[in-house]
Amino acid sequence: MQEFQPTEIKRLPHSLAIQWKDGHRSEHTYRLLRESCPCARCDAARQENDPFRMLPSEEYWEKLHLVDIKRVGRYAVQLMWNDGHKTGIYTFTFLRELSDSAAT
Repeated sequence: MQEFQPTEIKRLPHSLAIQWKDGHRSEHTYRLLRESCPCARCDAARQENDPFRMLPSEEYWEKLHLVDIKRVGRYAVQLMWNDGHKTGIYTFTFLRELSDSAAT
């Protein structure tokens, strides 16, 4: 069994709200979730440190929203974005750690 389990995941206009089984509540902006995408392609792009890599404009972030959320077994969710990206599998542990690191 996973250490962290959500009891509710709710799509808000600009963020994802998660109520956790242990009573903790977290809210992640779509920008933070998309920038933190754990898929191999996004992770590699973050690691490259290429000074010529194009960063999205503020307009891109303002228009970013979730199209769909699918549960992946008992351990994760897959987020589908309006920019067509859908390969990130966000484990519940990853989402909780993202919440904890944002609180510090």
